[in-house]
Amino acid sequence: MPKPEPAFIILTNVTAGGAAVFALWLRDSFVPAPHLVRFASSLAKANGEQDPRPLPADGSGQELRRHLASIDNA
Repeated sequence: MPKPEPAFIILTNVTAGGAAVFALWLRDSFVPAPHLVRFASSLAKANGEQDPRPLPADGSGQELRRHLASIDNA
């Protein structure tokens, strides 16, 4: 069975906090399953990250900001 191609949304000129607000809305209001929301940043890519990471399946905006910031600081 073929796998569907993922869709991408690119946010530019945003902070981890701004990205967290958007990701929280996307995860909680739009995407049918939370594990489908994955995150990558240009800084993470520059630091050798090759694959997007999944966002936590639940949690507040503050927790998401910490998660996104930790990816950029890895």
